[in-house]
Amino acid sequence: MIRKLLTAHNRSALVGSGLSIVMIVVLSALLIPLRSHIPAASIALILVVPLVVSIAIGGILAGVVATIAGFGTYDLFFIPPYGTLAVGTASNWIPLGVYVLVGIVAVIINRRFQLQRERTAYQARILERLASLPATLISEHSVEQVWRTATERTVNLLDLRGAMALRPDGNVLQPANIAGDHELADKIAETFIGSNGMARIGAITIETLKVRSFALSTLSDNFGFLVIWNEELPDALVQALNVVASQISAALERTQLHDTRLKLDTLQEIDSWRASLLRTVSHDLLTPLAGIKTAITTLNEFGASLEPYEYTQLLDTALGQADRSIQLVSDLLNVTRIEAGAFHLQYQDTNLVELIQQVAVAIDFLSVNSKLDLTAPEDLPLAHVDVGLLREVVWNLLDNAVRHSPVGEVVHVTVDLDSDFFIVHIYDAGRLVEGVDQVRLFDWFHAAGTSGRSGLGLAIARSFVEAHHGRLSVHATKSGTTFTFTLPRIP
Repeated sequence: MIRKLLTAHNRSALVGSGLSIVMIVVLSALLIPLRSHIPAASIALILVVPLVVSIAIGGILAGVVATIAGFGTYDLFFIPPYGTLAVGTASNWIPLGVYVLVGIVAVIINRRFQLQRERTAYQARILERLASLPATLISEHSVEQVWRTATERTVNLLDLRGAMALRPDGNVLQPANIAGDHELADKIAETFIGSNGMARIGAITIETLKVRSFALSTLSDNFGFLVIWNEELPDALVQALNVVASQISAALERTQLHDTRLKLDTLQEIDSWRASLLRTVSHDLLTPLAGIKTAITTLNEFGASLEPYEYTQLLDTALGQADRSIQLVSDLLNVTRIEAGAFHLQYQDTNLVELIQQVAVAIDFLSVNSKLDLTAPEDLPLAHVDVGLLREVVWNLLDNAVRHSPVGEVVHVTVDLDSDFFIVHIYDAGRLVEGVDQVRLFDWFHAAGTSGRSGLGLAIARSFVEAHHGRLSVHATKSGTTFTFTLPRIP
């Protein structure tokens, strides 16, 4: 690449030098017949034209060649005595000096212009490389990711030896997110971080590397410093890195604001969840507590006049409702343990039909006018499940079906299986309110309008089914509602 650039540069210098000589020859041929009629100073100005053209095309080298050629031609053919390099009178030195001075000024101006053009082109190439950096930084979702991306991408895009972040840790700065060459990272960090834990601002040289820090801050916060090191750090690169520092600062501020918003949203969600918890648990616990209170109150006021079977039934009702309250609290604790990964299922081979029948008997004892139609294959194999959790799944679904079926209607339970799963369908003639989100029906504390299918039962059932690697779903039609859950045949 460098060889190509040198070849192109030499070609331009050669073209500029040759063109200046040709122009000087042509202009001299035209001006020699008129030299006695044109002042020497005017001729000098005319010969400046090839000089300017050569510098514009070929740069300094072509300008030097044009200056020498123009000076010699001007002295030989337009300064008396003609045909010699003798200047003659002292006054003739003035146009010659002006010609040389103009040449020198033109060369200096051209050189400065070339340097500025090269610097601008170099900076444009750097900014072109960095064009994708802002979008990359904005796409990150944590401060740690922004820092890591900033250091790694800066090193890769700009071909630097290395970069690292000096991030505030309390009242001191700590090096982090080192990218590129790690060899001198510790020494650079020690050099830039003073004994008071604060950063030294500016540029230094460590061994053969130039090192520079860039402050990362906004009006509202200070995020630390980006430190980069390389063999050379030209001004154009430093200016581009100042732009990079501003982009990193903006990305860090945006990420912090995003994190703050997420925390606020989380706190609001927790508050809403807590309020729903209080409402729902209060509802689900008050129902059995009300039954317990009613039974005990009846026994207390009319116990002496009750028939023995009535007395026993009231006691059983109170005990059953107390057991349900205890079981509800136990289910909530189990859900919490499952979601935390701290609950281990106690698998054992279980007859699904017998388990469903046992739950149905218990529900029939607490319900009025409940009827059950259970269908299952005669050769249904045993299911390998946690009996305690599965009993709660069946209880919650059957209880839900019985409570929402019209009086006297039958709840249909079908147990089936395919090559991978046991499939249990529980159908009741109750209907969901039109427009109810059937997916959210299993969310914690989601209330399905006036259908009454709300509370903790369905959410607990879903959690316990998913703990078995199964799935719980609902399908509602105009004629009724079907809850279906699956259990793997081999968990």
